[in-house]
Order: sequence, then C-alpha cells, then structure tokens
Amino acid sequence: MRRTEAVKLTLLIAVLCCAALGVFLLSSQMTAPVSRPPETVSQPSSLPEPVEENPDAVVRLRAVGDNLIHDSIYRQAAEYAGGEGFDFGPVYEHVAALVADADLSFINQETIIAERLFPLSGYPLFNTPEALGEHMVEIGFDLVNVANNHMFDMGEAGLEAALDFWEEQGVQVFGAWRSEEAMQQPVLTEKNGITIAWVPMTEHTNGLSLPASTAMRYIRTDERELIRQQIELAQANADFVIVVPHWGTEYSLSPNDNQLELAQWFADLGVDLVLGSHSHTLQPIEWRTGQGGNRTLVVYSLGNFVGSMLYPQNMLGGMLDLEITKDGETGEVSITHAGLIPTVIHYEGLGTHLRVYPFSEYTDELAASHGLVELAASYDVAIAPGSFSMDYMREILDSNIPEEFRQDSALKTAEGGK
Repeated sequence: MRRTEAVKLTLLIAVLCCAALGVFLLSSQMTAPVSRPPETVSQPSSLPEPVEENPDAVVRLRAVGDNLIHDSIYRQAAEYAGGEGFDFGPVYEHVAALVADADLSFINQETIIAERLFPLSGYPLFNTPEALGEHMVEIGFDLVNVANNHMFDMGEAGLEAALDFWEEQGVQVFGAWRSEEAMQQPVLTEKNGITIAWVPMTEHTNGLSLPASTAMRYIRTDERELIRQQIELAQANADFVIVVPHWGTEYSLSPNDNQLELAQWFADLGVDLVLGSHSHTLQPIEWRTGQGGNRTLVVYSLGNFVGSMLYPQNMLGGMLDLEITKDGETGEVSITHAGLIPTVIHYEGLGTHLRVYPFSEYTDELAASHGLVELAASYDVAIAPGSFSMDYMREILDSNIPEEFRQDSALKTAEGGK
C-alpha cells in the first residue's frame, strides 16, 4: 500500500508541475510586448516629375519699326563720347531691356551703314556710323532688315558694305541678296524648334537703283509673281512665314488702298504675319482672314523707333510683342499672343538730347518740354502741325490699336531675355 501511494503521489506531483509550467508559459505570452511591423513614413519621392513627351515649342519675337539716324543723332552720340567715337547708349537706354527680353528681336535699319567706304551723312542720303549698328547688337537686336527706300543711298558698294558689316556682327541681315542664286534660298531663322521664314520687300527706293550690271537682287512690292514664288519657297521650308513690306504713305496714320489690297493678297496666300514699315507713323493692327480660312496678323506700320523728324505723329511708335507656338502633339504653328508696346521719341530744342521711352514711362511733363512744342510756337504751323501731348498720342492709340493688342503689362522692367 505504501508503495502504491508513493507512485500515486509521484504522478500527482508530475501533473501539478506540468500544469504550473503551462500557466507560466501562457502568462509569459500574455504579458510580453506585441511585435508590430514598423510604421510606414511618407517620404518625398526622389523621382523626377514626368516629362511631357511632346511639349509645345514657343518663340517670343519683338519687332520695332524705322531706326532713322539723322545727322543730329550721331552728332549727339559723338558729344556723349567726348570726341572718342560715338555713344548711342543714352538714346536707347529706356527701351534696351525690352529689346533684350525676347528670343528674337527685329529692327528695320532705315539708314545704310557704310562708314568704311563713305563719309557720314544725314537726310536725304544717309550713311550711319558703324558704332550705331554695334550698339543695336549690344542691346539685343539679332534680325536686321535693310529693304527700304534708303537702301541705295550709298549705291551698290554702300549696300554691300552694309551687308558685310551686319554679317560681321553675327546677326541675320536680309532685304537684299548678293546674287540670283542666293535669292533662290529661303531666308530662315531657327529658334526653339520653330523655323521662321522672312520675305522682305520695298515699295520705293527714292528713285535710286542698282546698276544694270549688278548681280545683287531685291524685291519690289509690285513684283507680284516674284513675291508669290518667294512666299511659296518660304512656306515649303518653314513653320511660320513673315512678309516684311516697306510700303505706304509717309506721315499718314492710315494705310492706303494699295496697302489694304496687298494685305488681303498676303492673307489669301497664307502668310502668317505682315510686318510693315515706312510711314514713320503708328498705323493700325488687325487680323485678316485668307481665302483658305486662315488668319493673318497685319501690322501696317510700327512707326519710327528712333528719328528726329518734325511732326507730332512721327513721335509715337510701337514694339510688337509676339508669341509663336508650335503644338507638340499636332505640329500646328500659330500666334498665341500679340501685343503692342507703344514708344515715344523725345528730344529737346531742334533734335538735341534725343531718347526713346516706353509710352508707360512718358509723362505730361516730358511732353510739355518736347522740342516740338518749341517748334510749334516759333515757326509756321505747317512745320509742326497739331498739338503734341499725351492726349494727342492716346487718340492715335485709341484709333489704331484695338483693345486686344494693348499690352501695358509688358512695359514692366524686363527680366531674363537672351
């Protein structure tokens, strides 16, 4: 009996020990910390933003009218330089930033630059210092047109000298070709993935002409078949075609019948932009619809950029601000913005201390001190008709520039640019 009881006791102790061990293990699991996966913390992605596969291409073009360098202007520049060359900086300092703030900047160089061959001169046969052209390049002009009524002022040799000069400056000059073969090549500018073609021409050459033996070529506005060929050549090689006619009636604020008829003809041929000059006044801007349903922007005249003329209407000019866009998906090219920045030529006395201002920076006080006011008071009104004032210029803007082309915001100090 004792042995049996001993065995039973031993078994009981073993069972109790196992039970105790089980309770201990269960308790340990219940009190031990629960293991959890680490929290996920949001981190900024280091991957680049997805790039649009076919982004739009955009070119910003700014263009001004006639750069008309009378002898009073280069004599003033010589005085500013203290007898050591010419300093044209003060003339353009108020608009230089606007010129630079573009992908491409265009100017009609109204006066020939042939200083290396002939003495300097003013009206009626102009010859302008090379320092003027160098300053134009310095402030940002890279497209120069020479097709105008003063292109032959220094003859064939002077025109060739001018072409040589501009090419040496590294800018694109057009308006005359050195040969018939050269004329068969389109005048192209490539920028930001967009190819622009230029078709320059002039209505007048002031009765002057090239010698019969010359190889040089230019286009007159009455050479319709040649113009058509040039436009078709341009369209076959470019995304955007600009016709540059030097046309119209001097001093007139309105386009004449010939301009209106030609403008519609250009639109019917599918030209994208007509960029006019010659009248020395700011003429209207408008859209024209071509026979194919296309829209052509016509700028009849941007007026004078610089010049010391004697009429109030010659003081107001404009800078065209254009945005040309090529759709990355379709390849279609169009004008996505067109605005005008008005400019004012100011001088004192008879063409002294001349400079050009954005209209937004011009004031009633400056207008009251303009040399035209003195001229009107001192001479017969036939010399300086009209009353020059801010209101006079606003009337021209209201009459010739539709609201959609008003661009006061572009008159702010430019940043960036070329």
